[in-house]
Amino acid sequence: MKQVLAIAASNKKMSINKMLLLFAAGKLQRVRVNVLSLSEIQLPLYNEEIEQETGIPDTAQAIYRSIKQADGFIIACPEHNGLPPVSFKNLFDWLSRIDQLVFQHKPVLLLSASPGMNGGASNLMLLKTLLPRWGGECAGLFSLGDFYNNFNTADLKINDSSLDAKLTTEVNMFNKTVLQNQGTVLVPAMESKRI
Repeated sequence: MKQVLAIAASNKKMSINKMLLLFAAGKLQRVRVNVLSLSEIQLPLYNEEIEQETGIPDTAQAIYRSIKQADGFIIACPEHNGLPPVSFKNLFDWLSRIDQLVFQHKPVLLLSASPGMNGGASNLMLLKTLLPRWGGECAGLFSLGDFYNNFNTADLKINDSSLDAKLTTEVNMFNKTVLQNQGTVLVPAMESKRI
């Protein structure tokens, strides 16, 4: 069975982006989903001197092993002043010290949610531009604006049927790409969660 690593890129434990991530991941078919929440990850701010003195942190190496074993990725990333959060950027600063092509030419579905009308779309366009630098191939893109009116936080679902249909289209395109790609050997991931 193919494996998807779903990354909640917020440092808030139950962020609106994690809610969207879990909802989107629940639409996947015939894949195993593992969830990685950056709110549960502790990494020092990247510094060349830290790397020289103590090496790459074990946490970053464990995350890289999970990434290496995945067949595709969903990233739900909040927008902080038009940019990804520092915790997300910091993770990739560390991971790129292991391998610049972190995603190893595998498909990535990019998501973002925001209380504002833009839905984090500016951040998603930046991430889409950066993905090839990290070895990722964008296989879908979806931003959800006006989150608290468009998303039912109690039931973890999108209220608006047209927005839900747009997300379903993006998830299906990503799902198809993951299933069609040549598989990798699966190993247990860090935080395994069947969705």
